[in-house]
Order: sequence, then C-alpha cells, then structure tokens
Amino acid sequence: MNTPPLTRDTVFVAGGQPSVTYVEREQLHIERNLARALAAPNQIVSLAGPTKCGKTVLCRRLLGEREYVWIDGGQVGTAAQLWEKACYELNYPSEITKSVGDNIGGQAGISAYFITAGGSRLSSTETKRTYKIDSMAAAIRHLTERNVILVVDDFHYIPEGPRLDFLRNIKGAVFNGLKVLLLSVTHRAFDAIKSETELTGRFTAITVPEWKTDDLVKIPETGFSALNVSCSGELVKKLADEAQESPFLIQKFCWEICYDLGVYGRAVQIAKVPSDYPLRELYTRIAHDSGLPIYQKLVAGPQARKERLKRPLRSGADADVYEATLLAIAQSGPKSALSYDEIRGQLNLILADKVPQKHEVASALKHLSRISAETGAEKGMDWDDSKRTLHITDPYLRFYLRWQVRKSEDTAMLA
Repeated sequence: MNTPPLTRDTVFVAGGQPSVTYVEREQLHIERNLARALAAPNQIVSLAGPTKCGKTVLCRRLLGEREYVWIDGGQVGTAAQLWEKACYELNYPSEITKSVGDNIGGQAGISAYFITAGGSRLSSTETKRTYKIDSMAAAIRHLTERNVILVVDDFHYIPEGPRLDFLRNIKGAVFNGLKVLLLSVTHRAFDAIKSETELTGRFTAITVPEWKTDDLVKIPETGFSALNVSCSGELVKKLADEAQESPFLIQKFCWEICYDLGVYGRAVQIAKVPSDYPLRELYTRIAHDSGLPIYQKLVAGPQARKERLKRPLRSGADADVYEATLLAIAQSGPKSALSYDEIRGQLNLILADKVPQKHEVASALKHLSRISAETGAEKGMDWDDSKRTLHITDPYLRFYLRWQVRKSEDTAMLA
C-alpha cells in the first residue's frame, strides 16, 4: 500500500480519516476496550461519544482489513430500509427472476398443450417469474455466514419504532453469531436496551470520552512538525481551547493556518506561524461557514400563523422566544449540555422584560430540537424532556453560537 505524500490535505484531515495526526489517547484504553468487545461472541456493541469526537475514525482504523457493512442511521426511516441498504452493500439483489416451465400434472418441463380461456390450443412455453427477496433474512444470513460486521452509524437517528423493529430482528441472529456495532451520541448510548430490554446481557457499551486540551494539542504539534511548520505552544493551546472538544475543529484550524502560510507540502525551510496570527478572524470565518445554515433555520422557529411577540433585550434590541432562547444558550459558553434552569437563568440575564413562562421555554426547546432533527443527519440540538436537559451535540453549532451569536466581551481574551 502506497503512503500518500505529506501535504496539508493528508496531514490535517477534517472530516476524513487522518493518519499522521491520528491521536490514540492510549491512557483511555478506548481501542483495546472496543477490540475486546468486538471479539466477544454474541454481543451487540455500542460505541457512544460526542458528535465529531472521532467515533467513525476510530472504528475504521480498528476494523482495518476486516469486512464490514456500514449503514448511516440518518438515512434510514424503517427497519426494512436498513436491511435493503445492507443487501445493497452486500451486492445481494432485492429481486430474482427465474425461468420456469408450465407445471403439467405436477411435473415441470413435460411437452404438453393447454387450452386458453378463448378456446385456442397452444403448446406449453417457458415463462419468467420475479420473486422479491426477504432482505432481512438474506442480509442476516450473508453477514453471519461471512462473519461481516454490521455497523450502524448514528443509530440514535433511527426513529424509535423502526429502531425497536431492528433490534427485534437481530436478537436471535446475535445469538447465532451476527456481529453488530452501533454508533451513537453519549446520552443515547443505552437506547438499544431501553427499546428492547431482552437484550440485557447481550449488550456491551464503550464510551469515547470528550477530548481534553492535552490530547487536542497533539494534533497541531504532530501535524505542524510533519510539515516543518513552527508554531508556539501558547498559540497551539489557544487552538485547543477553542476547538469545542472536537478533533475535527482543530484539524480545520490547522489546515486553514497552513493555507494562510502558503504551506502545501513539507516546507523546505521552517515556516513560522506569527505570534500575532489573527485567530479571531479565523474563528469567525470558520464559524460562519459551518454553522449559519442550521442557525438560520433554528432562529426562524416553526411556521407561525401570526407574528410572534418581541421581547426587549438588555442590549437594546429585541427578539422573539426562539432567538432569545438561542442567545441565552450562546451566553452559557455555550456548554454542550444545559439544564432547563440554566437556560432560564440566562434568559433572565439577557432579557430586560417579558421573560417567557416555563411552558413557553419548554415548548421553544422542543421546537428547536425538532427543527434541528429535520435539517439532516447532523442533529445539532437534542432536548431530553424527561431530564429537562438540552444537549448541543454538534461542536460546529456550539462554535457558531460562540463566535457569531454570543455578545459577551470575554472573547477578548485572545491575543
């Protein structure tokens, strides 16, 4: 296998499979624990972690040369669709056509004649019949017999009903040796058990923790060194502090810096990142490019029959309940998880008057979560009504709220 040349595109890979800047985080034993879980027979394995924390990168690296079928849960609406996609990946047809002769006296292929409804006398002829394949049975049989791992990414995006159907489909198959790996966000790690309690005892959960600054800094340190780029430890730490615990974002930061320096391949002479490099401009640009589309949909809120009530902000502007709620979330940091009380507390700080009632805030959070889900697979917000907690799962959305929405002066901490 040929190793690709070192360039900023192969070193800093945001949204792809990095090699040079892959950080294992050995002290957490994530790879070892996942490998052990996949090796154990008759187990459904759940790998859970924050959005864009590297779950896909980890899986593809660990699975290596093994055979697997990868299904995107965000593109599945029913269990039948999942099995059809699995058959497609396995190159197994959804239908087969067979040539059959007329069955005369229970025997096929005997030369004979038959009388049509109109009274005509014709010889028997060969016909073709099309049979629809049971995609679930076919996929499970092929996966099990060939020891192919079924990987369902973003398992939590599959609607609850179809999710339960799928789990019931595989319960017996797992007993017979089917290997299944489910990827989900941290707070949805045990959705499988919640949906089908009989899976208890056949379920192993592995958690990918949030990234710490000490681990994130290894990405620019390793990558810049590979490209012969010099960057101060102080600036590297600033990059890590602003990456929203996401290796994706810090990879993006580093790629952009290399582009600005004119570095494509490994520099012949050391390329130095200036100490006054404009980080604020970098963050603002990336935030705008990555988070504006979903934010525009969120701030618009659901369709309304009449104009919404505008509430005065302490800044002098005004906002409806959806914009005010998003501003309150942004003012929290934003944090990746916020309780209802924290959100309401922030609303009290930013609104000068007409603070929404509890039921109005709860309703707004439900609508924001639904709108986020409708934007596609990358669901940015997830409101857990039972725990009264909002999860801002997408680090790119958090980054946008921080650098495009938040009005606090504390962003002036940057050099």
